[in-house]
Amino acid sequence: MKFDVVQLTRKMIEYPSESQTSNVEVTEQIEKWLTQLKFKIERIPYKDKNGVDKISIIAKLGNGKGGLSLMSHNDVVPALPHQYKSRLDNGRIYGRGSCDMKGPLAATICAASQFKASDLKKPLYIVVTADEEIQAVGAKLVTEKSKLFAEASTGYGIICEPTRLNVVYAHKGSLSIVITSKGKAAHTSTLKGTNANIRMIPFLQDMKKIYERVIKGKQYRNDEFDPPYSEWSIGINDHNIATNISPKMSVCTINYRPMPGVDVEPLIKETIASAKKNDLKCEVRRVGNPIYTQPSSTLVNTALRITGKRKARTVPYGTDGMAFVKKMKNLVVIGPGDISQAHTVDEWIDIEQLKKGVDLYANFINHICVNEKR
Repeated sequence: MKFDVVQLTRKMIEYPSESQTSNVEVTEQIEKWLTQLKFKIERIPYKDKNGVDKISIIAKLGNGKGGLSLMSHNDVVPALPHQYKSRLDNGRIYGRGSCDMKGPLAATICAASQFKASDLKKPLYIVVTADEEIQAVGAKLVTEKSKLFAEASTGYGIICEPTRLNVVYAHKGSLSIVITSKGKAAHTSTLKGTNANIRMIPFLQDMKKIYERVIKGKQYRNDEFDPPYSEWSIGINDHNIATNISPKMSVCTINYRPMPGVDVEPLIKETIASAKKNDLKCEVRRVGNPIYTQPSSTLVNTALRITGKRKARTVPYGTDGMAFVKKMKNLVVIGPGDISQAHTVDEWIDIEQLKKGVDLYANFINHICVNEKR
């Protein structure tokens, strides 16, 4: 049984699956397709912090451990209702999630449909997560709980985010810190309020010093990336309803994308110490680690041969790999489509890229799972 990549992509686009809502309906449709292809399915269901039902799935074809994992997510960023009506125009599929990343996911299913379990000497896994767009929550739970992912983790993983089918061997991680100052609301003319921003100011001065250090310091530089630095991004919001009311809360958000080889622990400790000194609440959210597979590794060299590319590269954005890398060490990112089209109002993916993606993933399956080559 074989599937058509255009039809599958368009069908998935029609299922609204914003990260703030449930992905259960589209995931159950994907399960039906994979079940038709005789995959064994493992579900990792959960409720998000707002009580919304979510599912991530791990599907396996064949026997044994290791092999090849093709990894995608099916949640999308917010969209207007008309963006869930896919359309074809000038060789492109338009619609929310077409590029990021229901199109690449469809390409993995179509590639898998060309094989039977009896063809495979090493197993093939297809991983579909929820909430990639929200701190890779689904991937974290897959990494922690999935028995099939534990089996797969000894093999090779391809994260199928759009790279125009270029081989990506490394991307940045993600760190988030939230600092909160509490005050007391009152009309400013009375002097009875407490301005929460005042206690935040000395802390912000400390954060400015870190900002300047990570932009200029050699220990925070990695020339494999463009740009070679990451910003200590500082946001501030007091959520005040009027300027003549003392703000009762001030919230600072720090976001940083650590690169491989950068030690963020001293920065975290320094931030916590400054918050404590200024009597502020500090919450560290470790979203995920950077991924880095040696450019000289067997996986990267195999990927270059199969893709016909001359050189692997890095990207400044992150993927579910930030969670997967805790267990799976051989990871690359290769997918159809252009990341510049992701999250846009007129999101689209080139049909020719999708078809090339199907062929490419089929070549990977044949090379690793059928012929057991490395």
